[in-house]
Amino acid sequence: MNLEKLFGSKTKVDILKYLLFRRQGVSMRALEAELNRTFPAIKKQIDSLNEAEVIDVNKEGQWRAIMIKPDFHEKIKDVFFYCLKQDLVNLFNTYEVVIDKYYFGKKFGMNLDMDLVIIYKNCDKALTDKIKEEINNIFRNYFIELVSLVFMPSDEREKRERLADRFVLQIMRSLPTPK
Repeated sequence: MNLEKLFGSKTKVDILKYLLFRRQGVSMRALEAELNRTFPAIKKQIDSLNEAEVIDVNKEGQWRAIMIKPDFHEKIKDVFFYCLKQDLVNLFNTYEVVIDKYYFGKKFGMNLDMDLVIIYKNCDKALTDKIKEEINNIFRNYFIELVSLVFMPSDEREKRERLADRFVLQIMRSLPTPK
């Protein structure tokens, strides 16, 4: 899903991502510095979101605290998590010859202690490092800095399954069928 097309502006999408995943109650100046956009661009999109009744702009005191409306917060967060998941699935499809299975965890509402578990076929370390960096970049694009990620070779997963490893059994019990 292309969020920029849905919301009509990359700046608007970045503002919503920032408010959802990084911090609420920020000022337009803080958004200007964090998003590397001009103040007029930020103000235009904030005004648009305010008119759409998506955000509240608290104008008390010296600065304006911008927050997503509480009754809208979870709904919009679900849309952005759907897009995050699709971005990850697209990446996994790009590397389908390497990635054997993947499981979405706690950040995606699943009963697993990790956010993302990737079972991969044996390949060189440079390729796995490249995939890890691309995964990190996707999460950073959503202003999510901390992600618990498990990268496990498929032969190790099979070995741990035979040994009744608690983590591997938890994956098998608590999650729906993978990819």
